[in-house]
Amino acid sequence: MIPLVCNQTLAELRHVLAYPKFRLIEAEIHELLEDFLPYAETVSHIVHPMAGPQCRDQGDQMFIDLALAAGADALVTGDGDLLALSKESPVSIITPADLRRRLTTR
Repeated sequence: MIPLVCNQTLAELRHVLAYPKFRLIEAEIHELLEDFLPYAETVSHIVHPMAGPQCRDQGDQMFIDLALAAGADALVTGDGDLLALSKESPVSIITPADLRRRLTTR
């Protein structure tokens, strides 16, 4: 599986990594992103609004839109608002534990 990013999700990742609970300084955030991004595929064209489920938290809609635009195999998340869409989404929405199970049974 290849992680997918777009400008919006990359900005959100950078924002989240700066949360105090992670205790990362800017140089560490930059280093993490440098380690991660070579393995990610950047999706530049996302049509808005996408024809898919609408997330209760509009701040999370970008993840559904990215998954749909890129034809992702799955959206991996621990976010309850996204997981609540799993039955109505054309893209599988799974937890990290689900992904781990999928990868270990291959």
